[in-house]
This record gives sequence, C-alpha cells and structure tokens, in this order.
Amino acid sequence: MAASAAVKRLEEADVDGYYWTKQDCPICEIAPSKFVGRRGGSAHRDGSGVDVEIWKCARCGLVFPNPMPYPKGGLGQHYDVGADDYFGAHDKDEKLDCAGALVEQAESILGRKGRLLDVGVGRGEILMAAKERGWEIEGVEPSATFADYAEKRSSAKIWRQEIENSSIPANSYDVIILAAVLEHLYCPDQVIGKISEALVTDGLLFVDVPNESGLYFMAGNAYQKLRRRDWCVNLAPTFPPFHVFGFSPKSLRMLLTKHRLKPRDFYVYGGKSLVPKREGFMGFAETLGSKVVTALSNIGEMGTYIATWAVKQ
Repeated sequence: MAASAAVKRLEEADVDGYYWTKQDCPICEIAPSKFVGRRGGSAHRDGSGVDVEIWKCARCGLVFPNPMPYPKGGLGQHYDVGADDYFGAHDKDEKLDCAGALVEQAESILGRKGRLLDVGVGRGEILMAAKERGWEIEGVEPSATFADYAEKRSSAKIWRQEIENSSIPANSYDVIILAAVLEHLYCPDQVIGKISEALVTDGLLFVDVPNESGLYFMAGNAYQKLRRRDWCVNLAPTFPPFHVFGFSPKSLRMLLTKHRLKPRDFYVYGGKSLVPKREGFMGFAETLGSKVVTALSNIGEMGTYIATWAVKQ
C-alpha cells in the first residue's frame, strides 16, 4: 500500500512540530512492506497526537511509523516535563520494590555484585535499589528533568546524553538495565550496539518492551477493522507514552543476536490490560474484551509484554 496523500504532504516539510523522514527497518535495513494502520490525530478516539502511518517489516516483524515523525525540538519536546508528572500513574513504592527484585535477579544470575548502568533512569528507582544492595551505579538520561530528579535521589553519576551518542566507556559494565525504554528510542540498532560495546564479556543486559505482535494488539487491530476503520492500536509516536518502535519476540531476538547478545531467559507474558476505562456500553464492552484477551494472551508467546536477560558473547 502506498503512503496516503496526507503523509506524502507531511514528508515535504516539518508539520505540527515534527520532521518526517523515510524509515527503513533498523534491524533488517529494508523498507517495510506491510501497512498496519493509522495512529494518532484523526485515528485516535481522543484525537491525541498527529496522524501517523504504522508499517511492519516483513522479515523480522518490527513495527514502526513510516515516515518517522522526529520531534522538531528534540527529545525534550516529549520528555522535558516533571518526572512526577510523566510517571504520575506509577506507584513509587511499587516501582522501588520491582526495582529491588530486578537488581536481586541480576545479582543472582551474575553471581556477584558489580558495576551497573541504568539506561533511561526515570525517577531513579533502579539506581536507588542497586546502590542499597552495594552496587557501583551510573545512569544515562537525556531528559534534563528526569536526570536532575534521579541524581538527587540516588547521587549517581548521570550521563546526560542519548545512549547511542554518549561517552560511556567500553567494556566497563557488568549489568546494563534497559527497562521500558527501547520502544521510546529512535535508533534501536545503534542503542543495542552501544550497550553491547559497553558490557564486559559475559555481562548482562536486561530489556523489556511491549510485544506488538501479541494477542492484545492483534485483537485491537481486528476490532478497528470490524468498525470499518483503518486505525491500529500499535505504538504512540506523537502522544504519551511516545512509543516509536514496536518489537515482537522474533525482532527482539534478531536485534540482540545481531550485537552478540544471547538471550538467557526470555519471557512473554500478559500483564495488565492496556485499555483505559470509559463510560457507556461500548466502554464496558471494550474493557471486558480487553480483560479476556489479556487472560488468553498468556498462552505461548502471545502476551502483551516481553522481558529478557541477555549475555554478552
């Protein structure tokens, strides 16, 4: 399917605060060939964001906008807000408990404590949990507001750069955490390459992302077609939470393997329903349907989320 006239027009100029650039699959380096649907603006039930076309790579299954809308004001256009405002829906105590469990798991797999780098520090929960357990800690965070917040809480050194362009040293970290971050980044291939360089041999990377090929997304897209819409429910390139790349188990494995990172443990799970509640019969039906789909998605690799520990070869 050819790009729509609307998106063709957007490719010619910066519109609505974005630059629009042709996007090939960063894993396979080929143009996407499967149109998934429109997302944002007129293709969003609340009108959030800007109308974007979402495509899929036929080889690895990676999902992404084409053309890609890059924020004209840089990442700060999306993320230079207060950390408590951006993460307002996240319970601080729960996040800190989860961070502690993640660091404990890293220690169990590695067999010791060591030097840990958290990429995309958010409010600093992982840094705080690692520091409490006796790890050496550093973080990477391009958002000035998030970096300030996490640095104040954890006293960790924060590299205030995009990870792919950062000055982090090679062969220096025993564990790197990339939790709920990779789907936000515009250069996933470069990011994973940089992380692989920064890890020591046999070092560990933890990464988790939504599974955009999971049953939830399949059912959501089928629902849009049933309503005779060319919309999709994949990604959020121009509205919160600003997900710009969508991984599947296949595409994530391919990306990690490409950069000498061998998945050690690989989990695909249902998690919580992503559909926000709304009033009325349709709202009730959507909520009920989402709960059913989320429960069924725990079968096989159809879950809504992927998490893995990978070992540097």
